[in-house]
Amino acid sequence: MSASDRVPEHRDLASEADRLIVAHLSEVRDYTAAFHASAAERGLVTIDGPGWAVRPLFLPAHRLDFVGRAFDAAVRRLVAAVGAHADDAEALYRAFPFGNGIADALAVRDGIRAPAALSYFRPDGFLFEDRYVLSEINYGNGIVVSTAYTELTSEYWRGHPVLRRLGLDHDTHHPRPLQRYIASARRFARPVETPSVAMLIHSDELATIREFPERVMRQIDFAFDRFREAGLRPRLVDEAGITLDQRGDPVFTEDGARIDLIQLIAVGVSFLDQPELLKPGGTLEFLRGGRCGSVAILKPLAGLLLDKGALPHLCADAGGAGATGADGFAFRVAWSEFPADRVPGYYEASRRDWVIKRSFDGKDTHPGITRSDAVWRRQVGCAMRGRDYIAQRYISLPKARLPVLVDGRHLEQIESRVELSSFVFDGEIVGSGIRHAPEAEGHVMTDFPEGYGYTTAYAV
Repeated sequence: MSASDRVPEHRDLASEADRLIVAHLSEVRDYTAAFHASAAERGLVTIDGPGWAVRPLFLPAHRLDFVGRAFDAAVRRLVAAVGAHADDAEALYRAFPFGNGIADALAVRDGIRAPAALSYFRPDGFLFEDRYVLSEINYGNGIVVSTAYTELTSEYWRGHPVLRRLGLDHDTHHPRPLQRYIASARRFARPVETPSVAMLIHSDELATIREFPERVMRQIDFAFDRFREAGLRPRLVDEAGITLDQRGDPVFTEDGARIDLIQLIAVGVSFLDQPELLKPGGTLEFLRGGRCGSVAILKPLAGLLLDKGALPHLCADAGGAGATGADGFAFRVAWSEFPADRVPGYYEASRRDWVIKRSFDGKDTHPGITRSDAVWRRQVGCAMRGRDYIAQRYISLPKARLPVLVDGRHLEQIESRVELSSFVFDGEIVGSGIRHAPEAEGHVMTDFPEGYGYTTAYAV
């Protein structure tokens, strides 16, 4: 199998869709403008212009199925490793150097082995013709916003004049991860007719989210509306919004109403900023494990160990090899290591070959290829002082051509770099987001590079 720097799109299907877009451009333009206007009337903010592709990527379904299974196997290896070290704080830190006394603050074994811990993930990676390369695990952070935005794009594709002419069954080829996300909440909530869900975000993280672009909070509201349509009652709270009743079950602090599920919907790492609060007797002890009294936690805080800082363990365990299919297509883990294990000068001599990332605590990403020598030296020096950062081998993102209406009217085919952000539920990919930006090296999609956009894939 020959290597390629492009996404493995169904070329004939993409070419036919592009031909139909040109042939029916006025209809596509009017439909797209009407869709954005309708979204705005509902209070939703879309990424329009060059950030809104007017057709999805058509990706091979069998490739996505393979990636989902291989990712699930990799995560289960990590869970087994965390469980094996759960009773030895020093061994746990050597394998998964989260810090902040996580072994004492959390009931790690109980949390990581809870059924809810593996219910869903949103891995980021790069899909090439001959391989998929995992770059980030994403235990649960950001999934409520990205599933909501994917639901919005699903609405767009469902009525799209070109996709209707192609004759593809939308529900077959474009799964709706928000619906699976809601189903996961229903599954783990207490079996009552209208479960009450405490959508939990740490107060510090909630303050940060409120500083994000307006569309982020609007997407959270949109997701909550879909929860309500499905018969659940979501309520956004921070850690002060939950208290315990006399039986030790959670209730809303505001009015004492029953809680049937606690669902964490942001990164959650801020809960470990004050680990003493999570220890026995602390005010947040109820978040230590996989349950709070008789109520499940979706997803337990112990899963914070399954972040970028776990990738070096995967690489050491499997040499970064992952899995290889019968046809030679491979699942790989982007080689990741802790800079503190290298001798001084190692990364400075190969700046373009590495990316420095926070290992567990939040986002702080530095591709060497886009940094000056002076900035890179400072960042490497910071990363080598401990295990707060990993170094990951730089991989040039795969390419794809995406048709966009650059100003809402004029059609252009934009050569883009793309990142696959898939939704994995119970070990299978259920929909894939596509982050894209115009052709350039060193893109970090979470930093929203110039021209950033988000679309989705049809699995065909």
